[in-house]
Amino acid sequence: MTYAAIALAIMGFVVGVTFRFRVLLPILLALFLVSIIFSLSRELGVLGTLWTIMEAQAIVQASYFVGLVARTLFTATDRMRRVL
Repeated sequence: MTYAAIALAIMGFVVGVTFRFRVLLPILLALFLVSIIFSLSRELGVLGTLWTIMEAQAIVQASYFVGLVARTLFTATDRMRRVL
C-alpha cells in the first residue's frame, strides 16, 4: 500500500506540473473507478471502500496542488531571468 500511495503522489505531482485542471478531472474519475474495483476485489466493506476512495483522491489532489505550485514557481523564476 505504501508503494501505491507513493505512485499516486508522483502521478499527481507530474500531472500538476504538466497539465491543467481539465486533465485532472478524467484522472480523478478513473482513480475513483479503480478504487472501487480494488475495494471490491479485496472484499472491503462500505466504510473500507469509502476510506480507500478518500485516501486515493486526497493523495492525488494534494500532490497535484504541490505540482501546480512548483510549476508556478518555475515559470515565475524563468520570467524574472528574462527581465534581468
